[in-house]
Amino acid sequence: MHSVKNALYRGSPVIISEMTAQESRMHLAASRVGRLCVSDGMPYVVPISFVYEHGHIYSFSLVGQKVLAMRGNPQVCVEVDEIRNPRNWWSVVAFGRYEELSEGPRQNERDHAWSLLQKARPNWWEPGSETPQSEDKVASPPHLFFRINIERITGRRALA
Repeated sequence: MHSVKNALYRGSPVIISEMTAQESRMHLAASRVGRLCVSDGMPYVVPISFVYEHGHIYSFSLVGQKVLAMRGNPQVCVEVDEIRNPRNWWSVVAFGRYEELSEGPRQNERDHAWSLLQKARPNWWEPGSETPQSEDKVASPPHLFFRINIERITGRRALA
């Protein structure tokens, strides 16, 4: 269902509409960086590199604040957008559940995440592999692959 609203920007109308789930997934699939929003008592928003495939967002991280928050509360969302100007933009929010892809029984899914990220872009592990303390590689915390199983997706766009 499309909902359309008219807004004014500097005196001329801007049409803001809801995107279908299919349109929202298309934008999510074309994106490589988004904002992960987690909450473990306090909201926390952080950029992540990711790949979208078949209802899942795949990513990589060192164990730190975001991973600990997602372990505490696996309900998360990822936001992606493109703002060309105030009259031409889109924004998508995917709501879902965090799931770690660890070695062992999840190894095939972990390998699949690695493969998708490898194909998506060179140096896909950056910035997820770096922390302010990364100069001392011995003390670096372990890394992990994870996915977000999307339960709901919404999107809006503005066109003048």
